[in-house]
Amino acid sequence: MKNIIRILITLVVLGGLTAAVAWKLGDNKKKIEADGKLTQVRTVEIPVKVTTMSTQTIQGGFEINGTFQPYKQLAVMSEAQGRITQLNVKDGSFVSEGAVILAVDNDLLKNQLDLARINLKKAENDVTRLKNLLGDGGVTQQQVDDAENGIENIKANIRGLEKQISMTYVRAPISGTVSGKTVEKGAFLAPAMKIMDIIDIRRLKMAAYLTDDEVLQIKKGQRVELRTDVYPNKAFVGVVNLIDVKADNAQRFLVEVELANPSATPLKAGMDGVAEFNTGRSASILALPRECIVGSARDAKVFVVENGVAKLRPVQLGNIYGDFAAVLSGLKAGETVVSSGQINLEDNMKVKVEE
Repeated sequence: MKNIIRILITLVVLGGLTAAVAWKLGDNKKKIEADGKLTQVRTVEIPVKVTTMSTQTIQGGFEINGTFQPYKQLAVMSEAQGRITQLNVKDGSFVSEGAVILAVDNDLLKNQLDLARINLKKAENDVTRLKNLLGDGGVTQQQVDDAENGIENIKANIRGLEKQISMTYVRAPISGTVSGKTVEKGAFLAPAMKIMDIIDIRRLKMAAYLTDDEVLQIKKGQRVELRTDVYPNKAFVGVVNLIDVKADNAQRFLVEVELANPSATPLKAGMDGVAEFNTGRSASILALPRECIVGSARDAKVFVVENGVAKLRPVQLGNIYGDFAAVLSGLKAGETVVSSGQINLEDNMKVKVEE
């Protein structure tokens, strides 16, 4: 009997504890839901500042992002076949135009050339003897002509062997620095095999792509100021040496600006930079304040306010003009864009515009 009473008491206590825990959890859930609803109420309208899209008049020129490229760059290809017996360079080596980079085994060709020269000397002696016999009627003119033709064939063979031997010596086609070497001494070289790149960065060129309106504002020989984040306080000066006559698939025109690579502040091919084109004339463009941009300029988005709702929209930007960026597509004049408060926004949130 006592055991039954103990069991009943234990069950009652456990049931009470279970009920208390369930009540507490339910109460906490109600508080969390209430706090969530309160938060939603507080954030129904996000305070933001806006600007209205309009056309801006830009004075004096424009900036274009570009990339520094080698003034000259060539891939060195092999013309001969054989084992590499001599390799005179390594990555980072500077070579002068015409210098021997490597040599391929050419012993067999040299032996063939020596034999051809011996045969040539013998053939020339034979022709001399035949010509002496020609007057005595011992030989015919045809025999003399055939012998002379044989000499010409040997000479042609010699020229071919000399050419093949010269091809076993790979020479630098331009002066520059060796990069991307793919062979080692003792390796087998095949025809049309890439050996290395030679890159000349003693001078550089910046490649930039301009719109049709921009390309009409510049001319060949024009001086351009160049900047790079690597040397933030240094301005480089280059000259426009190429303006492409045909646009690419993105309707942009390639413009190349050539400059000397200073030894005190050396630049490397592949570095990014900015070219400042001073045109001396004004241009009217649809401009977006840079503070409105969400993300990077290459993958730019903005929040456009429509009927009190902020809608995230991708835009395509062009050149940067100080605090403004040219808009190529995605926005039109008169639209309202969020300029401050984007950090609290998500797509399709309600906003309250502040003055």
